[in-house]
Amino acid sequence: MALVWTIEFLQFLGKDKTDFQIALGISTGMMLGLVPVSTLHWFLFLILVFALRMNILATIGSALCFSLLSVFISSPLESLGFWMLTSHKILIPFYARAYHAPIIPFTTFHHTDVMGGTLFGTLLFFPVLLISRKLTQIYRAPLHTYWLSTRLQRAYVHYRRFSH
Repeated sequence: MALVWTIEFLQFLGKDKTDFQIALGISTGMMLGLVPVSTLHWFLFLILVFALRMNILATIGSALCFSLLSVFISSPLESLGFWMLTSHKILIPFYARAYHAPIIPFTTFHHTDVMGGTLFGTLLFFPVLLISRKLTQIYRAPLHTYWLSTRLQRAYVHYRRFSH
């Protein structure tokens, strides 16, 4: 019975199945994975995951993958954030006003790793969206065929046949 519940839960998470919904889930998961969790805009992205129609399973999977990747690229992301915060002298008055605004400091934009992850994720959002949409169009049918031939899927179908 646990196998049936697990597979039905995974099917529920993956219910939005168009190529764009899967690609949007991958791109949003990338943003969730690159931006540190304790920021306001991370929670706004999480709200968007449930507000928009996107594949939640793809979002969770890509968020986990990009979270693991962000551990290894944290030094370049921090350098990118430091560059963004310090090299543009014209933005310093904007940063000062934003830091004293009522809500914006909760984004913790003044931390170099947050700024670097947000900037890097923003720059890569649309390229990742387009690339993942194209890859989804190419590899969707072969992966579905492979999934139907796995032992787990066959056990699920066999178990469902005799459980009713």
